[in-house]
Amino acid sequence: MTAPAPILSLRHVSHEYVSGAQRDLVLSDVSFDVSPHDVVALLGPSGCGKSTLMRTLVGLISPTRGEVFHHGKPLVGIAPRVSMVFQNFALFPWLTVRGNVLLAVEHLPGAERDAKVDRVLGVVGLNAYENAYPRELSGGMKQRVGIARALVADPEVLCMDEPFSALDVLTAETLRNELARLLADPANPLRTMILVTHNIEEAVELATRIVVLAAGPGRIDQIVANPLPYPRDPKSTGFASAVDNLHRILTHATLPDAPVAAVESGKMVLKTDEGQRRIVPVSIPAVTAGEVLGLVTMLSGQALDIFEIAERLGRDFGSVVNLVKAGELLGLVLTPGQEVVITEFGSQVLAASTLDQKRLLREKILGLKIFDLLIRLINVQESKVLNDDVLLAELAALLPHEKPRVIFRTLVGWGRYAEIILHDQRKHQIRLYERKGPRILAGPGAT
Repeated sequence: MTAPAPILSLRHVSHEYVSGAQRDLVLSDVSFDVSPHDVVALLGPSGCGKSTLMRTLVGLISPTRGEVFHHGKPLVGIAPRVSMVFQNFALFPWLTVRGNVLLAVEHLPGAERDAKVDRVLGVVGLNAYENAYPRELSGGMKQRVGIARALVADPEVLCMDEPFSALDVLTAETLRNELARLLADPANPLRTMILVTHNIEEAVELATRIVVLAAGPGRIDQIVANPLPYPRDPKSTGFASAVDNLHRILTHATLPDAPVAAVESGKMVLKTDEGQRRIVPVSIPAVTAGEVLGLVTMLSGQALDIFEIAERLGRDFGSVVNLVKAGELLGLVLTPGQEVVITEFGSQVLAASTLDQKRLLREKILGLKIFDLLIRLINVQESKVLNDDVLLAELAALLPHEKPRVIFRTLVGWGRYAEIILHDQRKHQIRLYERKGPRILAGPGAT
């Protein structure tokens, strides 16, 4: 049998957000298909472009480059017969449950419209709440309304953008199980779905194919088939094996053992087409110095799987990856495989007094190219005072695919912690921190 033609297709899609002189490349050269009866999970860390990718697929966003196809034809506008469920419910507070669901089918004749609404309210278990207003509902109930509104239009494709992320763990598990039962029911007409998630177990439970995305910019690392039959048992060997496989892929995609570019003391060394070396600053992950020290404390005397760290901290995988990358950048941790282990230097920092911790980390931070840049920018000012907007412009130019304000905030936070800089938020100015005593910090290497 020949495979069914795709409903939606992406071909070499890239997307860039532009704000003034700032350009943020969030997707790079993405290509894949969504065919009938596909349940596709877009899985990856925060900031890898999952939501942008879904919105591009359905026509809510036009890509900067590349093409989107609907049933083999270039997509113009929003794809027909596609419904979307958002993570923030998106209900009209002045309408009842029934009124919110009716919006999707208000163009139909009365009897047909009412029959459809009655059917989907039964499917999501809201028959007794049809006259309730959103303010009377729990988060789980509100999301059920969103799902009912999406289903009532009999969509060809259901898109769900992290639909359970705003819910408590038990409510999310209940809704996820109900959705899995719908997908397992051969009588259910809706069998094609696209799901944005950062939850590996959720992807394995629901998806037939898992598109693993890497960040910076967002791109496909691997597409993993998931042939487990519905309904899926999270306690089964096959389920556990699929979860472990995705753990390995995600860890490799976000913390690669063999990076394309060499990183030397906070500098990224790239090979140009002419074979020359070009050195640019490595961006610093958006975490605080206190969070990095907390990670080192957690690792004292033990190695932990990065996913175990995420579970212990109650944080998503992407934010934990940033935390680990910051620890690596400062020489505090290493990541052999999926494990995160404390280094000898990390143990030394952990055992030091508060003042000595700052001294040790200050020496490491001053060795980062991005702090070398910051100190040079301050020193070339006649007044030895750097305006915030000058630094923001420099960061935008040097790291065009990063968000300069996020880097700026992190740079200032690390610099203040290590007593390298002072920042006047009222005047929007940065100056070097003058240490008490005979020595004044004048540049990289000073302690």
